[in-house]
Amino acid sequence: MLSLRQSSFFVSPFVSAVRSVIGDARVMETIAIARSIASSSSRALASRVSRRPSSRARWVMFSTSSTSSTSASMRTLDEGRGGGSRTEITFVRHGQSTWNAEGRIQGSSDASTLTEKGRGQAESTRALLALDEFDACLRSPLKRASETAEIVWGNRKRSREDGASDPFVDVVDLREIDLYAFEGLLKEEGVEKFGEEYMNWKKRPGDFEIDGHYPVRELWDRATSVWENVLTRQSHKRLLVVAHNAVNQALLGSALGLGPHYFRRLLQSNCAVSKVIIDKDFEPNTGRGVSLEIFNQTLDIPLGEKKTIVLIPEATSIEEEVKITAGVMKVLKKTTVGALLHGPDGAAVRMAEKLFNRCSREVEGGCPFELQVVNSVEDVLANEGACDRGEGSTFVIHEKRLCQEFIARAMGIDSGEVFNLTPGGITIINMKGGPAQDPVVVCVNHLLHISNEPDCEFH
Repeated sequence: MLSLRQSSFFVSPFVSAVRSVIGDARVMETIAIARSIASSSSRALASRVSRRPSSRARWVMFSTSSTSSTSASMRTLDEGRGGGSRTEITFVRHGQSTWNAEGRIQGSSDASTLTEKGRGQAESTRALLALDEFDACLRSPLKRASETAEIVWGNRKRSREDGASDPFVDVVDLREIDLYAFEGLLKEEGVEKFGEEYMNWKKRPGDFEIDGHYPVRELWDRATSVWENVLTRQSHKRLLVVAHNAVNQALLGSALGLGPHYFRRLLQSNCAVSKVIIDKDFEPNTGRGVSLEIFNQTLDIPLGEKKTIVLIPEATSIEEEVKITAGVMKVLKKTTVGALLHGPDGAAVRMAEKLFNRCSREVEGGCPFELQVVNSVEDVLANEGACDRGEGSTFVIHEKRLCQEFIARAMGIDSGEVFNLTPGGITIINMKGGPAQDPVVVCVNHLLHISNEPDCEFH
């Protein structure tokens, strides 16, 4: 089994978390308070987060329905900021819910539960993370996320040696986006009852307004508060966070320095795994002190979308080259390839030629794509713009630096160094999948296609 942990990940001694026990009725009451506070601050948020609610107000919400152990939890959180230099945080979205299956708009309502499919997705993620170690699990108190967290945690240690508390901490601000009058509606009902507002929600989410609120701006403000008042104050150094699609987008986006207008451009699949490492220089909404290790990883690589760019950093050794080429060949067989672009020399050339030669032998009528050398991001974009490949994906095998630069350019980030790409890891960019026909990050550094089993064909 392939662990999601990379060899560079920081490992610290195990320290258990404490639990905040929140009943269903109290959760909804606390969410109502949270909505009120979020609304009062959202209007000051235009294209980026510019104002923060007070940390004391947020901690009151966190501790409203807690047991006496919460005071100790708050002390641990408050004292943890000056601890070790790096914290590893793994984000998981909940599994499919009953309202996901029905096509209902959920928001922060708590009426839906996991379906059997959703529980199966959570079991798959539990297996995916089986070799990863966590000190604590911070989760949304909503039932669909809470149950997912229980399944994903699995058989890991649930209490300290002294018998005190389990590892789960319910954090109200990890709830899903507040969607007010939209919540509970079928999507077609949303169109019928809120035509213009619903289209803004889909096409211009950063400016979307309903019931006097700007939900996406409120969400980014709330995500910033979670970073400032919860995640960066933990004494724990290996955290599992189980929450929802929109709030995970906001947490990851704000960590990378991306504002509310990037909503819907950071795909979050049910039970997908994303991972970041933050250090002492981290500050939300700046992109400083953060490294994105994995983004939206699921058991299956999400391929086949129109105008999709598939980036693969070249191998750095012969051993890597063999394993990566074999893994990429399996991926090529599962999708339509419009072009295979590669770097001008070294491993990129060898890998591309081996893939092309094998494809030529195994595909009736010969390989359906041609090889082409590219030297820069501009070359990749020019090739994509000049060709109409229908549903075919453009695969790019190149040095890591070019792959990082491409992601950064697609997302409007100054530097690609924030993306810690592994040789052979697959990154997929849907070039016109966003609300304004802009690029969407489908996944970053997907690793599950790389096997340790030898493939003699590529030796």
